[in-house]
Amino acid sequence: MFEPITSPPAFRCFPRGATPSRAAAFAVGFVLVLVATAMPRAAPAETAMPSVIDGDTVQTADGIHHLAGIDAPELGQRCRQAGRWIRCGQDAAFALHRVLSLSLAPLVCTPLPDRSPAADGSRVSTCAIDGRKDIAQVLLSQGLAIALKDAPSAYREAEENARAANLGLWRTEFVRPTDWRKGRRLPDDPVVDPPPCPIKATTDADGHRLYLVPLDAAYAALPDEAVEARYCSDEDAAADGWRRPPIGVPQR
Repeated sequence: MFEPITSPPAFRCFPRGATPSRAAAFAVGFVLVLVATAMPRAAPAETAMPSVIDGDTVQTADGIHHLAGIDAPELGQRCRQAGRWIRCGQDAAFALHRVLSLSLAPLVCTPLPDRSPAADGSRVSTCAIDGRKDIAQVLLSQGLAIALKDAPSAYREAEENARAANLGLWRTEFVRPTDWRKGRRLPDDPVVDPPPCPIKATTDADGHRLYLVPLDAAYAALPDEAVEARYCSDEDAAADGWRRPPIGVPQR
């Protein structure tokens, strides 16, 4: 692998433009009401389909879980493959969504006992389908995440196999997610204005400060005028006080 260069600190993007007119403000408020009512409500753990926030973070009826032992590219992160830029962060999230949506069994997440909850209540957990199929290990075997130094030996073996088979990230040039969050970028990473920050932050009709990710049902319906801030990682959104909407999509 190569040595990534250092670039300015990770950015946060805010929408530009003049203040909307009174009529436009009314329209935005109306849309926010629709978005708020469209957001799924909490459901019992055994019937709630987990939401995928990014490639290593899921949300179940009992909260947000960061998958222990792995690190996946952030939603705003890009990698270079065969000379072209790909959205490897979003690719990892969509791959995790496919794994969960194709399963008929429930996802069981068990927080690590030695890790305290974060300020937003999220936990570091091991998550397995029906308590047996470890989704972190699945992602590693597909080359969509990297194993952390303290990961179990089975995780490191899954990463080594994916690397040997040139799967996922291992067929690209990429900056490790932990370094990317510190602001490091690949050489010649093109400057894009606005930067590719896909997470949308907005205040709903009830005054809740929420952030939405591309896999949320209400994401596409949220107009640009209602987006108060954009983020490249859920950690940055949570650090600024934005929270996730409740989930409640029944498993099928």
